[in-house]
Amino acid sequence: MEKLLSRFYLSRNISKQLKGRIENIVEKNGVLGKILRELSPIIFVASKSKNISDLKSKLRKYFFTREIFDNNTRLVKISSLGTAFELGIIDELQNKGKVSADDISKSLGLNLPRTETLLDSLAYFGFLKKEGDFYSLDEDFKEVIKVWGDEIKFLWSQLKGFSDLPSIVRLGEPSPKLNIYNLESDYRNLLFSVNSFLYSATRELMEKFEFKNIRRIMIGSMGISFAKNIQKKFPDVQIHIGCYPHLIDEVPKLIEKYKLKNVVSMKKHKGIPREDRWGDEEEGYDLVFLTKKLTLRPLDEFGSEFLDKSNKVLNEGGYAVIWEAIVSDDGLKGPVEESILDLLVSFSGKRWKESEMKSYVFSKGFSDFTIVKCFAGKVTFGVAVK
Repeated sequence: MEKLLSRFYLSRNISKQLKGRIENIVEKNGVLGKILRELSPIIFVASKSKNISDLKSKLRKYFFTREIFDNNTRLVKISSLGTAFELGIIDELQNKGKVSADDISKSLGLNLPRTETLLDSLAYFGFLKKEGDFYSLDEDFKEVIKVWGDEIKFLWSQLKGFSDLPSIVRLGEPSPKLNIYNLESDYRNLLFSVNSFLYSATRELMEKFEFKNIRRIMIGSMGISFAKNIQKKFPDVQIHIGCYPHLIDEVPKLIEKYKLKNVVSMKKHKGIPREDRWGDEEEGYDLVFLTKKLTLRPLDEFGSEFLDKSNKVLNEGGYAVIWEAIVSDDGLKGPVEESILDLLVSFSGKRWKESEMKSYVFSKGFSDFTIVKCFAGKVTFGVAVK
């Protein structure tokens, strides 16, 4: 250990000239700078440690502290990027290529000095390239936007929603910014982002759970991307869609985005299962997809009805696929992060635990139930079989 520490001790005696060069590299924020930013503090902490036990303790404290301050940097980063999306700056750069701060401020009606500060921060973080007075999107970031643009916009919406978390926990109401019933909220970003997220998550679901004989499915507006994954495996599947009126107005865009075919019906629903007609429900379905229906509103007035009706309209052997954050019984494993995100949109504040979810599903008359964990346990689906 002493030999190891003696090597680290050299970092304290390094020449001022070399220290200056390292600091200069770090300040430029390039690849090498990012590596040095990570390694230098760890080497310093190690050089101050007396033994292995002391090293572990100091590193643990360092990483706790580092994470807090790193999150502050990430906060500035996503706030800068989210603001650029919200104000239309990213669209302006996509449409025009190279643009000056003056051009952007005039085109979008923004304050020039503040616009320039924002653009420089975006260039600093690597999202933009700056040549003289002109800015353009980084080529690699352009590709990221194509795939994850909706996700980035929703991350920004989430971040704004998190400012409401203290009042959400205190008062038991969702964030007004992400309330799907609030026509002034960011529900469009929520809708497109959830579909983007579920496209990847349900692809993994279908790799881990073998669905059989899917001919007719019933989904909501947040299930469009899942339907696409189903259609890849079952090309002739008939798709029925139903959701709130203000959400269904966005569905054609999602159908086009995911190139969904064979959409048989698309209807506006009140969100009251006993009053709504789910497509041609008398013909039965092989799969119904329920997205957060067991947490959005109190169970006795909402989720219970959705699960009851799903059982009613499913054919024998059909599947009710339930997307919820189902954590371990001690509440410490599984999609814990998602359960906090759910608080931003949930009127019930309900969090499901594994044994509780299983008991509830079986109480509704289903014959089998499997919890499928995706994304290394950060996302869970319950698959109930009639």
